[in-house]
Amino acid sequence: MRGLSGLQTLYDPDRITQPLQRVGGRLVPIAWRDAIDMLVRALADVRKRAPEQLLVMSGRDRGFTLELLARLCRVFGSPNFVDGTPAHTATLARAMELSLGVRDVPAYTWDGAGAILSLEAGLFEDACRSIYFARIAAAMRRDRARGARLIHAGPTFDLAAYNADRWLRVQPGTAGALALGLAHVLVRDNKYAEEVARAEGFAELKALIADYSPARVAAITGCEAGAVDELAHELWQRRPVLVVVDERSLAYTNGLATARVAIALSALLGSIENPNGGLRVPPRAPTFAWPEAELDAIAERALQTPRLDGAGRAPFVGATSVLDTLPDAIRATPPDVALLYHANPVYARAQPERWRDALAAIPLVVSFSPFLDETVADVADLVLPDHTFLENFEDATPLLASPRAVAGVRQPVVTRVHDTRSTADVVIELAHRLGEPFARAFPWRTSRDAFEERWLGLHAAARGTIVEPTAKQFLERFYHHGFWAERDDALPAHVTIKLPSAWKEPVWDGDPAQYPLALVAYHPLGHASGGGANQPWLRTLQPRPGLGSWTFAASLSPLDAPAGVHTGTRIRVVSPHGAIELAVHLDPRIARGCIAIPTGGGHHAFGRWARGFGVNVMTLLAREPGADTGAALTCTTRVRVEAVT
Repeated sequence: MRGLSGLQTLYDPDRITQPLQRVGGRLVPIAWRDAIDMLVRALADVRKRAPEQLLVMSGRDRGFTLELLARLCRVFGSPNFVDGTPAHTATLARAMELSLGVRDVPAYTWDGAGAILSLEAGLFEDACRSIYFARIAAAMRRDRARGARLIHAGPTFDLAAYNADRWLRVQPGTAGALALGLAHVLVRDNKYAEEVARAEGFAELKALIADYSPARVAAITGCEAGAVDELAHELWQRRPVLVVVDERSLAYTNGLATARVAIALSALLGSIENPNGGLRVPPRAPTFAWPEAELDAIAERALQTPRLDGAGRAPFVGATSVLDTLPDAIRATPPDVALLYHANPVYARAQPERWRDALAAIPLVVSFSPFLDETVADVADLVLPDHTFLENFEDATPLLASPRAVAGVRQPVVTRVHDTRSTADVVIELAHRLGEPFARAFPWRTSRDAFEERWLGLHAAARGTIVEPTAKQFLERFYHHGFWAERDDALPAHVTIKLPSAWKEPVWDGDPAQYPLALVAYHPLGHASGGGANQPWLRTLQPRPGLGSWTFAASLSPLDAPAGVHTGTRIRVVSPHGAIELAVHLDPRIARGCIAIPTGGGHHAFGRWARGFGVNVMTLLAREPGADTGAALTCTTRVRVEAVT
């Protein structure tokens, strides 16, 4: 459905059709040549004075275009390249690094798995791997002889709960306690993989889980104590088991610890690097790396400047980027130029107003957005619109979710509709126009040349689904099929398991006496990684069981509703940071003490289909990023509900 709705992205009547420049407060057309001249002059000036005054921010966390932007930033001499990792994969990758020594999201072998245990994961809604897990669920249903089961623990009756064979309703942010309770039972009953006893930290893990008896877990999570014992034994009988967490599971202050205890539970069940089913270190496709860019003395000096976002130093020692510290840092020391690649922080980040105020302090804000989103409409000084994905030539880098390496290519299916350009091509042109050392670091004529240099590593590997004697023949077949893949799953990797020694319940922002409800902000089906609001076909999807199409509503237990409030009533949701009004859906299946509100509503820009539909839950959220990882946390805020009279 997301692919079909892509046509509405391509032919969106409110797309940006050519470069724009802000003049007298209004965005007016400007020719590509003049726009790039303007940006080159600004960059050259900053490079002479203070290269660290360039900020490059991306809403994406992977892809060759992202790497080109990072390369430009490094050669320029700015340490301030901030990508989308904190909003997506930062916590899970950091948990893998601390637990298995590999900083990457996990892969899963599911063909032989007897069960999937989802710990608050949005498997069928907003997960990057939603298609992958939908296929898993379908295969499990077809294979009746194996009788594999999907078990989901979560606070709301979402699509994972709806599709599960068993749903355990737990309080938000407490799935880690359930995992510890399951580990408690397994160790108590001597049902765990023998090799775990030799793992680093086993004694500390035993001490930790000793405090998480089924009775205590029941008190924390709200599930029945007997269910913990029963589920632990079922998982042991159904080995190998996939224990899955994702961005939704880890949107709490204890997200990193929850990810680590999920990995520890996988280890106890013998599901780490088990080729029959379980968590695997993801293999990477053997693409070539670009040669390391040579830095001049100016860049070497400027790169020693501390990063604006604080990544890599306390309290974000495990972070490569931190998004939510940027507004305060920008206001304190505004950079001279900001380049925003598919980033709309004036809408999509916690407390959007502070982002608007911060970006307005930057002399030159450049957006590569194809759409007139909030950041473009409110603060951008220059817009160099990118193609849509149906017009672009770029890598289709999959999230590393499978134990079989894959590389893909996205190719134009139509000639460009408007006067837009690939951001990757614009970056290469900027490098050439800036002269040395940039031209030497970007030796390619076009982005296609740069990308093909990477993909020829697949040809050199001489294995997988495409093997050809010449590079030309390889690329022809690669473009014809659209992807290259290994023919077999990777062999189990050798990892050293380090088990966790701590877990805490989530911390919520707001006085419980004034704000009694925990806010669970979630990406609904059709959210399309945040970019689906301008695609009306996606609005026709049923966002949750019990909610109709074209519905934007908060889900709340009838026992938590104010007097006189019923389904369809408008309510006011108030946090320490703001207030919104929207309809309510009273759902007896949601855990008491929490309220679930979808993201993706409340646009005041982004086209006619996005404007005015729903409300923006981001205005309610606390802005503190996760400790260590710098992750953007969307489930940390307490609220209260009032009837709208």
